[in-house]
Amino acid sequence: MSASPARRPDGSAGPGPRPGRSGTREELARWLRDIDAAPPGPSVGAYFDFDGTLIRGHSAAAFCVNRLRHGEWPTEAWHALTSAGPRRIAADLSRARSGVENHAAARLGAAAAAHWHGRPVDELHALADRVFAEDIAPRVLRDTWMLARAHQARGHTVVIATAASTPQVAPLARALGVERLLCTPVRVAGGRVDCRTQAPLCAGDGKLRAVREHAAGAGVRLADSFAYCDGYEDLPLLESVGRPRVVNPRGALREVARERGWPVARPGPEQRAGLGGALVSTLAAAGATVTALSASLAVATVTGSRSDAATTALRVGSDLVLRAAGVRVDVVTGAAHLRERRPAVFVANHASPVDAVVLAHLLRDDWCAVAKRELADVPALGAFLRFADVLFVDRADRDQSESVLDAAVTRLRAGTSVVMEPEGTRAVTPDLGPFRTGAFRLAARAGVPVVPVVLRNTTDVMARAGLLLRPGRVEVAVLPPVETRGWRERDIRRHTDRVRAAVERTLRCWPSPDSC
Repeated sequence: MSASPARRPDGSAGPGPRPGRSGTREELARWLRDIDAAPPGPSVGAYFDFDGTLIRGHSAAAFCVNRLRHGEWPTEAWHALTSAGPRRIAADLSRARSGVENHAAARLGAAAAAHWHGRPVDELHALADRVFAEDIAPRVLRDTWMLARAHQARGHTVVIATAASTPQVAPLARALGVERLLCTPVRVAGGRVDCRTQAPLCAGDGKLRAVREHAAGAGVRLADSFAYCDGYEDLPLLESVGRPRVVNPRGALREVARERGWPVARPGPEQRAGLGGALVSTLAAAGATVTALSASLAVATVTGSRSDAATTALRVGSDLVLRAAGVRVDVVTGAAHLRERRPAVFVANHASPVDAVVLAHLLRDDWCAVAKRELADVPALGAFLRFADVLFVDRADRDQSESVLDAAVTRLRAGTSVVMEPEGTRAVTPDLGPFRTGAFRLAARAGVPVVPVVLRNTTDVMARAGLLLRPGRVEVAVLPPVETRGWRERDIRRHTDRVRAAVERTLRCWPSPDSC
């Protein structure tokens, strides 16, 4: 006898969804619409789990990997393993595999913290900041990060509720602007870690108690609130709110979500190759680069034209690199805007080293790039960029910047488009960084349009500070050209911010603002 269709706690009908990657986008769009439809203000809470929900994987593992990479043997991890004992570890792993309980990482983390007893707490926080920048920030799940931002835009009370320790979570909370953390605390006495008494674990019923106490003190109505979790141990929290949301569910939570009709989404890369696959893709891409350079040198020899050779290197090289690495680029909207108004100044968001390769693949011919001066000094890469006639700008030298701007204007007036990344530096988090005005001043001076190119998923194929290129899918939305004729210098900042807002909303409501 089959069960009747479940009804979601937030009122929507239908069986609990079980979307794959292809269905996740539609489900996340529904979640964003639900956020926008919820009452505004701090009485609505949004409680986010950390490991597996805001970030991919476990932050405790990121700490160990980071310390090993820096030549620091993580003796606290060994201390945790030996103090827990083989029977306890086996029991924890068995429960984790079944999905019934996953407190193992938190318990081991608590045991590991004992190794820090008596050490300066500032030393622990400095380590946490380094691990966040190098290993946790690249694990941030963009979609759940954007959900938190959507709640903040509605004035909701956003809280991270997790069994992880305060140092593990605090750097991400600061980056996200979350002031309230419900987590397993690290006790401090006299500026030093104090592990003489074990802090209560913020998990399961303990997490629910913490959430209820917080809600009562902050005036949050749990019946109107959201909770985002991935593990069965958070079932008490999910049951306590009016709008439970299940993210990348593990083990038994998948079945519970299906039975109860709770919304489910699985944000993250569509596919993620392991280390072996990433090494193969990277080596294949390196071979493709050598092939492209050889072809460009042959063109230069035959034609005597450096510009023709550079065009060949960029066009053929980008195509070969992406194909060899197994990276697919899909323009999901606005493909015609890449061609209809040229020359133009193309501006793109910047999150990954592979962004430049994707842009070269998209723009094909008759364009040049403006890049920061530091890249000219990178071995091999700098030589290639100089060969490709890239314009290098020294942002600390105003006179040099102006001369580069003049050179770019000359190229635009000669029919060559210009590509710039107005954020300048790759963002650490999924947030779009502030836009510099240089690209917009350039377009206004040359009297050409600005064409915003929005890149999505590039960090899935190459991390912000990564060296390995992985197979995957990059999505692109090209926004309509923005006319710059008549712009006045005093209004450039306003126009810049307007374009940035359009890019930001496109990323949030992918692939267009009408999506949410």
